[in-house]
Formats: sequence, structure tokens, C-alpha cells
Amino acid sequence: MKVGYKKLGLVFGAVTALAILPARADAQLVRYSPIFWSFEGNGGIAIPLGDLSDVAGSGPSFGLAVGYFLNPRLALRAEGSIDLMGEADGVLVDPNLQIWHYTGGIEYHIADPTQDLLFAFDIGVGGVTFDTDVFTTPGGTIANFGDTYLAGNAGLKVGYNFWRNSQTNIPMATIFVQGDFHLMFADETGSAIFTSLAGKTTGFGTVYEVPITAGIRFNIP
Repeated sequence: MKVGYKKLGLVFGAVTALAILPARADAQLVRYSPIFWSFEGNGGIAIPLGDLSDVAGSGPSFGLAVGYFLNPRLALRAEGSIDLMGEADGVLVDPNLQIWHYTGGIEYHIADPTQDLLFAFDIGVGGVTFDTDVFTTPGGTIANFGDTYLAGNAGLKVGYNFWRNSQTNIPMATIFVQGDFHLMFADETGSAIFTSLAGKTTGFGTVYEVPITAGIRFNIP
């Protein structure tokens, strides 16, 4: 677990530095951002990877996010989402696993966000909560799985600004598609009751998930 935390910190620090350096260069030319706030909602499918895919299948994903622009290309970002995971092959009991994500971080626009095309990436850290209904294990134990862990995420967004302010020409609404990568530092001891549904004697540690979504974004100048 400690090694995982160090890796997450190093990755977040490196990407933050890469984002802030060009953003500072932009700020020297234009300090005023024509967009102050952004609000977005999305929906799609979440795909579990690694050990998580042994006990959970793909399912619907829904999310909300808000951003505050520090300069024309760099924004602070807070987001939350829920993934309603399906039943994995070979698992006889469907515990209705819900995975809640809540993270804070930065968003950097590779392309000028006031142009027609939106092209940006984000990275953040936060928490993830696994929650299930009450279920019966193969050994006859009645239990539920509900734990919260440290998590990190990175995402890439491509969109089109389809509605602009008639007077200022600032984009007001954007449709987009986005791919995210969630890294979740679970606990092998705490998750063992859940992985027992797949006939495993140990829980999962670090697990991964990839939500692929589409959505709409509104900007406030």
C-alpha cells in the first residue's frame, strides 16, 4: 500500500508540473480567462480491469463535474461519479456492486477552449467507496461489502463547442466524449468477503477501472 501511495504521488506531481508550466506561459500572454466556471454531466459504461473483473462485470456509469478556470487553459476540477457494476462470469450471486468516485484535481486544455474543438486532459486524487447489497457467500455467511479507499484518476476529453454567446462568441455549451482511468488502492483483507463470491480466498489490492462516457458541458463566462 505504501509503495502504491508513493507511485500515485509521483505521477500526480509530474503531471501537475507538466500542466502548470505551459499554463504559466499562456498566462504571461493572456491572464484573463473568458470562461470562469464549467459544469458537466456524463453517462456511459464502466469496464473493470484486473482482479476486479473477476467479481464484477461492466455496467452503467454516471458522473458530474465542476471546474474553475485559473487562466485560459488551466482549471481546478472536482468530480463525482457512480458505476453500477454488473455480474461477472462465473459469479452466482449478483451483489449489486456500486462504486462511488469523488476526486479533486486539475484540468488542462491542450487546445484553446474557446475554439470549436475541445481537447483536454485531467488528473486528480480522492477516494472511492465500494458498496453492495447484503449477500450470502458460498460458505453461507451473510455479509455486505462497504469500504472506502484512496484512489486516483486521469481522463482525456474530446468535444465540440456547438453553442456560443451571440454577443461575445464565447462557447456556452459543449458535447464531448471522455475516457477515464481509475486507479484504486483497495485492501486485500477487507475485500476478501467480496472476492469469495468468485471462489477466491484472498481479496484484491490495487484494482483498475475504465469508464467511457459521453456528455454535455455548460460554461459560465
